[in-house]
Parts: sequence; C-alpha cells; structure tokens
Amino acid sequence: MFEIIGLLVVLIISLLVVIKSADIFVDNIVEIGMVLGISHVILGVTAAAIGTSLPEFGSALIASLGGNTAMGVGVVIGSNIWNVAGILGITATIAGIVKVDKKSISRDGLMAIITCLILIGFMFHGYFTKQFHISAFGSIVMVAVYIYYLRFLVKDQEKDIKIIKSTDEKINSKKRAIKEEIEVLPEFEEAIEKKKSSIKKKSIVFIIIGIIGLAIGCELLIFSADSLASTFGIPEAIMGLFTLSIGTSIPELVVTLSSAMKGLHDISIGTVFGSVAFNILIGIGVPVLLVNIPIEPLSLYFDAPVMILVTALTLIIIKYNGMKLNRYSGIFLMGFYVLYAFLRIVILV
Repeated sequence: MFEIIGLLVVLIISLLVVIKSADIFVDNIVEIGMVLGISHVILGVTAAAIGTSLPEFGSALIASLGGNTAMGVGVVIGSNIWNVAGILGITATIAGIVKVDKKSISRDGLMAIITCLILIGFMFHGYFTKQFHISAFGSIVMVAVYIYYLRFLVKDQEKDIKIIKSTDEKINSKKRAIKEEIEVLPEFEEAIEKKKSSIKKKSIVFIIIGIIGLAIGCELLIFSADSLASTFGIPEAIMGLFTLSIGTSIPELVVTLSSAMKGLHDISIGTVFGSVAFNILIGIGVPVLLVNIPIEPLSLYFDAPVMILVTALTLIIIKYNGMKLNRYSGIFLMGFYVLYAFLRIVILV
C-alpha cells in the first residue's frame, strides 16, 4: 500500500518537474535567441510549437530508449486523441465558443490530418512487410516533413507581418482577424532590430537545468508509470495512452483554455493542431532514429484510426458550424473521448 502511494507521489512530482523544466528551457532559449538577433517570428513559432509538447516528447523518448516502446508510442497517440477530443472539448464547453480562422483549418488542421496519415502509413508498411516496426526511412521522412512545415510557418508569419505593415487600409479591413498580430508587432520589430549583446550566463545555466530537469523528470515519470502498471497489471500501452498522455498534455490544456477565455481563439486551435504535428513527426520520428519501435496491432487498427477520425470530425464540425466550436460541439468531443477510453480500457484491453 505504501509502495503504491509512494509511486503515485513520484508520478505527480515528476510530472510537475517535467512541465516546469520545459517551461524554463523554452523561456531561456527564447531569451538567448533574441540576444543573437534571431527574429521573434522564428522564436515565436518554434517556442509555441515545441514548448507545450516537450513533456510528451521527453516521455516518449525516455520510454523508447528504456525499452518501454509501447508506452512511448502510447504517449504520442493518446496525447493527440486527448488534445483534440479532450482539450478542445473542455475548452469549447467552458468557454462556450471557440472561433476558428480559415487559415487554422486549411493550414494547421490539414497538416494534422496529413501527419496522422503519414504515421499510419508507415505503421501499415512496417506491419505488412513483416518488419513490425517503423523504418528508419519513415523516421527521416517524419523529421523532414516537420522541418518543412516549420519553414512554411515562418515564411507564412513573415508574410502576414508584411501585410500588416503595408497599408492602413488593409489593416482596417482585416482588423478583427489580425488583432493579435498587430498587438505583438512592436515586439517582432524590436527583436529583429535589437543589437546583439552578451549572452547571460544565467540563461545558459537555466537551459542546462531545464534539460537535466526534463531528463530526470521523464525518467522518474516512466519509472513510476511502469511500476504502477506492473503492480496493477495494466498494459504499458494503456498507461501511455491515458495516464501519461493526459498528464503530459497539461501545458496544452492550460494554454488552449486560457487563450479561448481571453478571446485569442487562433492560439487555442493552433496550439492543439500544432502539437498533433509535433508529437507525431518529432515525438515518434526522433526515437525511431535511435531504437526500433514495434508496431502494436491494436494501435494500428484502433488507436491510430481513432486519432485520424477525431481530428477529421473536429475539422468537419468547425467547417459546417460557422468556423467555430460551440458548447454542444465541446460536449460531443468530450463524449467521444469517454467512449474511446471505455472501449479501449474495458472492451479491447
């Protein structure tokens, strides 16, 4: 009994350490980048894309390197299902409405679908060629696609800023759509024009602390989760799909919900769909370069298709509901996740 309580305490503490370490790491990377004269546009895109997904990536990587490959893949797939159905469902239900820009659907939403299809494509290839794992070629393709997507995001944001600065007429005509961009424009200009200064030793120390904290926190997180799974007879895949995926997605939930409550709807949707792409292309793509990650049949035939289905359903709901998610949509998405969890844990385990 005391052993179980101890493991639960370790699980919670390590989860908090991982989230805080990711926050420290990203904040100080941004600070050093600004000192080096790197555009705030690039820093903003990379920090937003990577920052909230570092806990999932770290957990998946440590799990895979430690031999808990089923748990590692489970963290990624489970996190994506939770991000779309759980986080957007909770956000829409509490906020009442989440408005979506067409660009978020045509760019980030489409990329999330493509990313899911890439993953399931390489999973099917590995299964039917009897390799029973995602190939190194698949890993290279995933990482390359993410780099291309990141490059596309940077160019797209740079183009938006030029449009914002071009004429007052354009700004007025798109005032509501680009309100957030206008507010942060001075920061972009300041970052680009700022003269280089010396890098603070404190920032370097904090980056190192963040990396060490992530490594230790993820190691303890996987250890405690694995021990609890063994104690209760829970399969590693289930632990990764639900316990770790929901726990490591707390940053996405906080950012998405707080953004929606403040009316910054594009940030809400962008955080979720951006995390889907990062979790798959980097969260699975990088570990596959280092170790063979076996393909579990149930993940191939059930979990991955559910991930694609809920992402596609969400995009369809948004498109045919006036480019928004309302409270009813949120309740539907939460119900979808509860049904998935019931089928996966009770029926198909």
